[in-house]
Order: sequence, then structure tokens, then C-alpha cells
Amino acid sequence: MKKVTIQDIAAEMGLSRNTVAKALNGGLVSPQTRYAVVQKAWQMGYTKLDENLVEEVKATYRRANTGTILVLFNHMQSTFWTRALAGISNAVNDEGYRMQFHVVDEKDKDGEATGRLIADDVKGIIFLSVFPAKFVKGIGRKKLPVTFFNSPVNSQEYIKIGDVINVEGFYSMNTLIEYVIRQKGCTRFGYIGFAEGSRMIQARYLGFLNACSRYHVQLDERIQYTRPANNVSFSYAMVEEVVKNMPYIPEAIVCEDDDVAKDVALALLQRDPQAVKQVVLTGFNNTLETDFFKKDILTVDVRIEEMGRRLVKSVIDRVKCPTMDASFTTIATYPKI
Repeated sequence: MKKVTIQDIAAEMGLSRNTVAKALNGGLVSPQTRYAVVQKAWQMGYTKLDENLVEEVKATYRRANTGTILVLFNHMQSTFWTRALAGISNAVNDEGYRMQFHVVDEKDKDGEATGRLIADDVKGIIFLSVFPAKFVKGIGRKKLPVTFFNSPVNSQEYIKIGDVINVEGFYSMNTLIEYVIRQKGCTRFGYIGFAEGSRMIQARYLGFLNACSRYHVQLDERIQYTRPANNVSFSYAMVEEVVKNMPYIPEAIVCEDDDVAKDVALALLQRDPQAVKQVVLTGFNNTLETDFFKKDILTVDVRIEEMGRRLVKSVIDRVKCPTMDASFTTIATYPKI
């Protein structure tokens, strides 16, 4: 049987030999041409076809024909979000979709500006940040499948529109604080975190309170900082101000996440370099860099990349079956003690 050549493929398709050669060898041709040439070469039994090229072309074709998953976000200030986005991107690609990432302008309160940017090929939306109900309802008018990561404490508007996925915080934080009380001997606790900022942060705060209650630890209200000055999040400047104005440095400071814990450590270093060595700090998410100077911060591990994949699976399940009931899912976490 005669071997199929590039010239045979070119003649069959009515293309020049040069164009076919480029398509089969990574040259500059359009994705559509590359896909068509590779498909024809495979059908004709061309033996020199690179299997990696075949898979690459298939993936490109699937993404071009399946659609886009839009990810909405309002800030990018942490390793946590970088890793979450990596998990989302990989999962979207594996499912044969494209990912579009959009940072929402804080002035877009009702979602109108963002809504105008949603292209016709968008098949589903992942809300990677907590947005006001007015914005969520505005985007919800697009009637697209939606999955939310995290939600406000009162999340009725969220659950009306799509799935909500949280990471578990109550039991893991309760376990962490019990360890600090029993094994570290701490009874004087400070707290820094937006306790009502979202359901996830609230759960962590309640887990902290539950452990203190079980072991009859009395909390000094003067060193419980449960709401940032801007009602959004604790910036380093706010943390620095909080630590500077504490009437005394407690034995342990519980922080809503690793970013706040890191900021607290730096602020303590400025206030009292000796105290920062002795104070027990707890965070959450397991995102502290290995070269950070305070290496004994206790934290809770979250499998962030897998969490990102879970968000993608949720929204694509809704794309495939829009009539599914909305769900409220909590993903397991792992205290590192």
C-alpha cells in the first residue's frame, strides 16, 4: 500500500504543499486550517502524524466550539487567589472550554457595565469574590449557569441564582484553637478578622468562639477586632494600627487567614521584636511562604487548586443540566497541628 505523503494531503484538500507542511509541523497557519489538515491526514492514514499535535488540535477545536467560562473577581492580592485561578484555568481547559477572567470595577454596583462585556459564547459564570446582592442580581438577569465561591452571611440572593461552594471553617478552626488552649496553654486571645464579612469567615470566627466556650476561656472584648474600618477587609495599614493600639499583647492572636496572620507578625515585629517570637498566631489557607521569618504560624490547609476544579465542575454541570436544583456545598479542610 502506497504511503500517504504531504503532497497527497495537499492535493486532496486543494491546498498548497507548503500550507499542509506548515500545518503538520507547527508553522504559522490558522487554527481552523491546522485542524482541517490534521483531521484529513489522520483520515488518510498519514503515518508521520504527531500524536501530541492531534491532541492539541482536538483541544483547540473543542474550546473554539464549546464556549467560554467567565470568572468574575474584584481583587488579586494573595497566593490563595493565584492558586485558585490556576486550578480553575486547568479545569476549564480540560473540559474543552476557554476561560475569560474579568476584574470587576468597584463602581459597577448593579452589574450593568460587566453585563455588557459578557459575550454570546459565555456559557457559565464563576463568581470568585463576594459581590453585593445588587450586582449579583444584575448579572443574574443574563440567565446563565452560575457558581459562587463563598457568599455573604445572608446569602438568599445567591442561592436563588446558582450553586454556592464554601470551604469548611467551623470545625477546623475549633480544632486549631482547642490545640492552642490545650497544648500551648493559651488563655488570653486576640482576634483579627471580618467576622461578618462572609459565611466562610463567620464560620471560622464561630469555631474560635466555640472552642473558647468549651474550655471556659473568657475573651477580652478590647482585643477582639471583628470589623475592619472600611467594612471590606483588613489591609496591612489597618492591622498595623490594630496591633499598635492593643492595650497589651495577648498570648495568642487568631487571624481570619494567613494574609492577616502575616501582617500581624510584621506589625508585632515593629511593636515588640521579642513578643512576636512568643505569641501564638493562627491563620487559614496554608499559603505562607517558606522563607517568612515567623515559621510557627498555625494554619488550616485548603486544597486550593482542587477547590478551583470543583468550581468549574459545578458550573459546567449546570451548563449541561440547567434544571438542576441549586446546591450549597462545603469542601473539607485540614488543620495543620
